[in-house]
Amino acid sequence: MFVLLSVLGFWSSQTTNTPVISIPITPNGGTFAKWDEEDGIGDGWHPNTCNWWNGTYYYDTGVCNAFSITRVSSSDVDQALRRAQHCMTTTRGESECVLNGEIGFAVPSVFLYDNENAEMRMLIAPRYIASQDSAPAKMVRMQDPRVSTDHGDETHVSLHPNQIFEFNGTVTVEYLKGGARTMATESLEGQAAYCVQALRRSIAPACWEALD
Repeated sequence: MFVLLSVLGFWSSQTTNTPVISIPITPNGGTFAKWDEEDGIGDGWHPNTCNWWNGTYYYDTGVCNAFSITRVSSSDVDQALRRAQHCMTTTRGESECVLNGEIGFAVPSVFLYDNENAEMRMLIAPRYIASQDSAPAKMVRMQDPRVSTDHGDETHVSLHPNQIFEFNGTVTVEYLKGGARTMATESLEGQAAYCVQALRRSIAPACWEALD
C-alpha cells in the first residue's frame, strides 16, 4: 500500500483522474495469485511480490457477490493475513495498511495494523453507512513505501506517479470481520480512514454496486 501523506491545498488541481482500465488480481482464477515461493522457489517471499497499487487502474477482484464474500475460509483468511504482514514488514513501518489486490487476494478487503494488539486485522468488503459529506476532506498523496527501502545490495527506485486523492478524515463503515464471519460497524479516523477509502477507490465501481 502506498503511504498516505497530507499535503497542502494547492495540490488540489493535481488530483488523480478516474482509472479507465481494470487489471485482474487472479487472471487464472482462484482466490490467490501465485507467488513463486509457494511453488517451492526461493527461501522466502521477496519484497517485490507485493503489487503496490499506484492509483492509475482498478483491480478486478473476480469476487463481487455476497455469497462468496461471506464464505471465505479460515485458511484463506490466514494466508491473506500472512501475506499482508509480509508486505507491511517490507515497508519497515512506512505503511499502516495493505489492500487485497496488493497481496494477490481476490476478496475485496483491507488489512490494518492494530497497534494495541500488535497484529493485522482484516476488514472484508467495508461499505459506508453514513454520509461522508460532513467529514473534513484532505488532499492526500500516495507514496510508494518501497521508495527508500534497501534489501541487501538491492535498492528499489519508485516510478509511481505520486497520485493525489481527496479523502475524508473520518469514515463510518460496516464490514465483515476476517476470520470471524460477523459484521461490525466502526468509525475510522486518519490513516485507517484513508486506507478504507483507498480500497474503495482501487476496485472497480461495479463490484461495489454488487456488494453494497
